[in-house]
Amino acid sequence: MGLRLQRVDVPAAHLLIVPRKQLDSQLPTIDEALDLYLSVKGQGKGKLFFSHAKRNISYLVSCLGSRPLDCYSTADAAKFRQWLIDKGLSNTSLQRIFGVVKAVVNFSIKEQGLDCKNAFNGVYLPSEVNKKRLPIKDAKLKQLQKECVRLDDDIRWLVALISDTGMRLSESVGLLVDDLVIDVEHPYINLTGHPHRHLKTDSSERAIPLVGASLWAAQRIKRVTSSPFCFERYCDIEGCNSNSASAAINKWIKTIAGSEAVIHGLRHGFRDRLRAVEAPSI
Repeated sequence: MGLRLQRVDVPAAHLLIVPRKQLDSQLPTIDEALDLYLSVKGQGKGKLFFSHAKRNISYLVSCLGSRPLDCYSTADAAKFRQWLIDKGLSNTSLQRIFGVVKAVVNFSIKEQGLDCKNAFNGVYLPSEVNKKRLPIKDAKLKQLQKECVRLDDDIRWLVALISDTGMRLSESVGLLVDDLVIDVEHPYINLTGHPHRHLKTDSSERAIPLVGASLWAAQRIKRVTSSPFCFERYCDIEGCNSNSASAAINKWIKTIAGSEAVIHGLRHGFRDRLRAVEAPSI
């Protein structure tokens, strides 16, 4: 019996032996660093801030374990990078995950005056090949807007709203119904920051005329929506999930405007249309 037990493979047996350095270290672990990061920098942030940080640190813990901060090496960082690549994550995802890990470690080092280096700084990360975002305009734009009217649901209202305003997706997703001002001579969107959705820059605050498909979408939202949020599928008091909206919309847009089309192409197309008529800069 004893001999048979000696030959049994114990799952995660390598984790049963803790290196002496980890036992001797007095520094906080990555999990403790995360708790500090969230408690201080998470004030006033939405639930997505917390879920993203926790998920990205959980990748590190799954790969390397929850160690004191001085017990990660640059070789460990490289191992973590390869682990993520082997899981099939894109280069953009690698950049985002390492960005969170580095931010959490850097914050703990600075906040607590720790005498250690951030092993995750400077690790090589493959860059994403930038794909040119093609503008959606002319016949493809008209077909897309026609399909929005035919299907007539919240996702299509979102697409139509962007199509003739040139707004960013995040700006549109975070709109309140009260931001749509349509019972006036010249309907418009009062684009302003909200606790659940901040704007990219101060100059992003603006009044945007509602015309064409965008006016139709605003009218449908005003008539049908009972929530204070224009797109409650992707937005609530805690924050906005533009990534989910982007994934769903891009999948549909490609069936209408081509395999290379994405939602941001509407913003590029709107820009080109303004240039074509020599619209003045404001």
